[in-house]
Amino acid sequence: MKQPTAETYEEEMSYIPYKESLKQVTEIICSQTPANGSLLDLMCGPGHLLGKISERREDLFLQGVDLDRDYVDHATKKYSRVGFEVGDILSWAPRHKFDAVMCTGALHHVHYDKQADAVERMSSMVKQDGFVLISDCYIDDYSNETERKIAAAKLGYEYVLAAINNGAPRQIIEALTDILCNDVVMDEFKTSIDKRSPIFNKFFSKVQTHRTWPSESSGYGDYITILRK
Repeated sequence: MKQPTAETYEEEMSYIPYKESLKQVTEIICSQTPANGSLLDLMCGPGHLLGKISERREDLFLQGVDLDRDYVDHATKKYSRVGFEVGDILSWAPRHKFDAVMCTGALHHVHYDKQADAVERMSSMVKQDGFVLISDCYIDDYSNETERKIAAAKLGYEYVLAAINNGAPRQIIEALTDILCNDVVMDEFKTSIDKRSPIFNKFFSKVQTHRTWPSESSGYGDYITILRK
């Protein structure tokens, strides 16, 4: 599965509903990470979020890890205050534990069978009194493969529709259409919040989740979860 370029990836954030999640994630991280603390961003993509956080919290030690070398190279050149390296969330080993660990809009890239392993690894990388923040896009709950495909198509359609209404250029629409296809054919692994929550509860004693989009009650949408031991 071909990933969008770093430039397209960052430009997408101006047009899709997930920009609200990133705004709230930035506020949570900047307000709750202790002074002179450390933050790890797993599956950080091209580093846009860490770049924004570095502008507001110059005191923090910031580390980004992503499997895509092109994204890491882009991030390293663009965000000089942040440390980036290539690594797989399922095997990368940190040299120390962090006050905060985040994974934003990315856990659905991990296969369903390995998502619990990824969450467990996050729990092992955070300090006892720290927190993990996971934000992701979720589909409606489902009980069979047909329902999963329909739910994935629904979320993808709503994202494309929102981007069109926000005036997104052609390359962004094309990228979002590719994501819709990837979700339906299971090249990406979006799930429902109902299926993801038991994983959170398995490794953390305190789990707080809220939806950032859409504003009306729904199963699908963008959610932020803060986890503590």
